[in-house]
Amino acid sequence: MIHLDRRHLLTGASGLVATAFLSAPAKANDTLLSPAAMRSDIAILCDAYASLHPGLYRYLTPANFQRERQRLDRFAATPHTLGYFYLALSAFTASVQCGHSFPNPANQTPAVASALFGKPDRLPFAFRWLDRRMIVTADLGSGHHLPIGSEVVAIDGISALDMLAKMFPYARTDGSNDARKVADLGIPGDADQPTFDVLRALLFPPSDPSARVVVRIAGKAETIACPLMTAAARDAALRHPSKDSPYGWTFEVRGQVGILTMPTWAVFHEKWDWQGFIDASLDTAVDRQLSGIVIDVRDNGGGLDCGAAIIARLIEAPLPADSYSRHVRYRKIPDRLAPYLKTWDRSFKDWGASAIGPDAAGFYTLTRPGDASDTDTIQPKGRRFAGRVAVLVGPKNASATFGFADLMQRQRLGTLVGEQTGGNRRGINGGAFFFVGLPASGVEVDLPLIAYWPETPQPDAGIMPDITVPARTADIQAGRDTALMRAVVVVS
Repeated sequence: MIHLDRRHLLTGASGLVATAFLSAPAKANDTLLSPAAMRSDIAILCDAYASLHPGLYRYLTPANFQRERQRLDRFAATPHTLGYFYLALSAFTASVQCGHSFPNPANQTPAVASALFGKPDRLPFAFRWLDRRMIVTADLGSGHHLPIGSEVVAIDGISALDMLAKMFPYARTDGSNDARKVADLGIPGDADQPTFDVLRALLFPPSDPSARVVVRIAGKAETIACPLMTAAARDAALRHPSKDSPYGWTFEVRGQVGILTMPTWAVFHEKWDWQGFIDASLDTAVDRQLSGIVIDVRDNGGGLDCGAAIIARLIEAPLPADSYSRHVRYRKIPDRLAPYLKTWDRSFKDWGASAIGPDAAGFYTLTRPGDASDTDTIQPKGRRFAGRVAVLVGPKNASATFGFADLMQRQRLGTLVGEQTGGNRRGINGGAFFFVGLPASGVEVDLPLIAYWPETPQPDAGIMPDITVPARTADIQAGRDTALMRAVVVVS
C-alpha cells in the first residue's frame, strides 16, 4: 500500500476552501460568477446532500458539515471564475469522504466541460505514483522515448510531489482509504476525464503547447519539452481494445492457467455482449480443463456488477451476494428539490413501500431487491468451473469491484492477490444516483442514494488481499508483473 507523509500535504479540504485555490492560477472560463449565483447553487447542493445523502454523516458530524458549508459560503463572498467554483465544490464533496460524491467530469454539460476540460493540455505519457514518485508506465508520444520506469521530477517548474500534495484534498475516496486517491491521480485514471487531468488543468493551467518535464533516467535528471495532446488523441493512445472487446477485456491461456483481464466494468447501455464474453472465457476454461484462472481487475474502478456473471460460473448453489444492508435517507424527495434532480429511474424519487422506517436516526431500510446494479442472490449458471481462482486487486477497486473482491474473499471463492482495495469496509454509498444540477453555474454534482452497512462494525479501510504483493518501481523498469506471476503460481 502507498503511504503519504501528511506533512507534505495540505491539511484537508477545509483549509483548501479557505486558502489554496484562492491563489491557484485557474483560468477556465474567465467570466466571473457572482456571489449571489454561487450561494444559490451552494444552497441547493447542501440542501440536497443534507436531505438525501445516506452517507453524509458516516465520517462527518453534522457540526463539521455545517462548518464545511460555512467555508463554501465565505468563499462565495467574492466573485470567482467557473474553474475556481468547480474546485471549491470538489473540495467540499471530498470532505464527505464518499467515493461517489463529486462534481463528476463525465456528467457536466457540454458548455461546462468545454470551459473546464476542453483544452489540448494532456501529458503525452502515462504514469503511476509509487512512494510519492511519479513513475512513467508508457510513452504516448513525448518525442523523447521516455523509458518505462523513469521518474518525472517536475512539470513546468512544479515538483511532482508538490503537485500531488496540491491535488490531494480535491480527490475523492471512501473514508480514510487514501490509496484510492493516489491511484486515481495517476494516468490512466479510471475515467474518461482522469482526476489528474481535471485538476492539473485548473490548478496548473499550461501556458504553452509543450510541457517542460524534468525526468530522471538512469539516475540522471534532464529537462525535455513534451508536446501536449488533446483528450481524444491521448485517449486513443491509452486505450487498447482487443479484437474481441471494445473495452480491452482479454482472456489468455498460458499453459494450464487462464487469465481474464477486465480493466473496466463501465459497460453501461452498450450493445457489446459482455456477459457472452465472460461465458465464452469460462467455457474455454472448462473445455480445456484448466487448473485455474486469474481474474485481473487491478485497474478497474467499477461500473456494472459484471462480477456476478463470473461468480455464477463458480458456484454450485444459489449464493446470497450481499452482506450489507441497504438504507436511504428519504422515502420521497422534497418538492423543492425536484427541479434540480436528474436520474435514469423515476422510482428513485419515491421509494414508496420499499423504504421501511424511519428509524431513530432518520434512515429508511430499503427492501426492494435488484435496485440498480445490486444482485441479492446469484444463481448458478452454465457449466461450473471447479478449478482454482485468484483475483488481482488494488486501490482502484471501488464500487462494483470492491464488492466483487469482498464476496470472493468472504465466500472463499478465490484468493485475492495484490494490494489493498479502494472502497471501505465500513460501508460505501451508491447503487442509485441523483445528478444535482446547479442552475446558476451549470455544474452537476453526483449524489449517491443508497448506503450499504456491514453486518458488524468494520475498520475504516479497504479489503486486504490474502497475499500482498506491493508494486515496485524496479519491477516496472524490468517489465515484471510480480503480482500476476504470484497469482499464476497460486492457481497452477
